[in-house]
Amino acid sequence: MSEFNIEIDLMGILSDLLRMETNLKPALKRAVEDCVDDLVRVSSEIAPHDKGILDKSSAKEILVSDTEAKATVDYSVRETYSGGNYNYAIKMHEGDYNLGPGSQAKPGAEGMSGRHYNVGNKYLERPLEGEKEAYTNHIKEELVRAIREGY
Repeated sequence: MSEFNIEIDLMGILSDLLRMETNLKPALKRAVEDCVDDLVRVSSEIAPHDKGILDKSSAKEILVSDTEAKATVDYSVRETYSGGNYNYAIKMHEGDYNLGPGSQAKPGAEGMSGRHYNVGNKYLERPLEGEKEAYTNHIKEELVRAIREGY
């Protein structure tokens, strides 16, 4: 009868896992930053344009922990109108209106997926929803790459 032995280097496996874990957090952060930067670029390029203030008013925040990543993109332009203060960015995002000449002159933008977006309302929501699959795939691909590099 022949003998068959299997040897497992548990310390080596644990070392590989630790190396992978060390690579994952920065990879996740970079991948999420790629997606957020794309969303900011596209949404800015398709935001209605009058004076150019709205296009440049984006703010982003990315928080990455050991177990999750959260990102926020926000547009804010405060204006005074009839004695009140309101966020012009929300009005332009949520409202229905005719595009002025500055907005009509903008060509729109393509997202990470290659999908084209025209200038107009829902300038943040449309690319976020339209690029969700491309962003998810990008993040997964970057994490797989980090795991392979750590192994």
